[in-house]
Amino acid sequence: MNGIRYVQRYGIPWDAMPKDLPPGSICYDYWRLLIDGGHMERINHHLVMADREKAGREASPTLAIIDAQSVKCDAPQGKRGYDAGKKVLGRKRHVAVDSDGRLLAVRVTTADVQDQDGGIPLVRRLVRLCPWIRTIVVDSGYKNRFIDAVQAGGSRAVEVIKRPAFAKGFVLLPKRWRVEQSLGAMTISRRLKIDYETLIHVSVAAMIFASITRLIASITMR
Repeated sequence: MNGIRYVQRYGIPWDAMPKDLPPGSICYDYWRLLIDGGHMERINHHLVMADREKAGREASPTLAIIDAQSVKCDAPQGKRGYDAGKKVLGRKRHVAVDSDGRLLAVRVTTADVQDQDGGIPLVRRLVRLCPWIRTIVVDSGYKNRFIDAVQAGGSRAVEVIKRPAFAKGFVLLPKRWRVEQSLGAMTISRRLKIDYETLIHVSVAAMIFASITRLIASITMR
């Protein structure tokens, strides 16, 4: 686990593992066992509940905040697309966090997928993991198609927080700043600065692993 964390935190290739850690090939084999066995998402889910309880909250959240982040993809064989708005050739990370910024669900697509189109399957995954979610907070990029899909069941509401019309530069938006803070904190891991993974589901795992390390640190410090 220390070897896996070292690669993710400092962004080195697996074959450049320091001598005081296990060989990169062994660490990579365990990394793929964690991913392919579906363990990463389960670990993150249990840690989210544990950290929420330590913070005095109910284990399962009722509100989620959604946003997307486009990043360059540097994998020679990896799927990618062009985000014309952000002018990025790569992939897009669609994430949902709770009101304190804990990662609840993540989906990775090519960067040409619109936020709302990537957000719909993300919400479906989110409500399977956290069935008590009642409110989804988004920005104005998530339009009617997304809102209709979320509200189709009749039990969930979408709260759209818009940027002030005449604002210039950075604006701290209520609630939504939590998801931006969470994305910033996770991408301290150099492996996440650029998407280096050939397979998209491994990119998802890298995001979840960053969340797991944050949650472990939070729980041990409380």
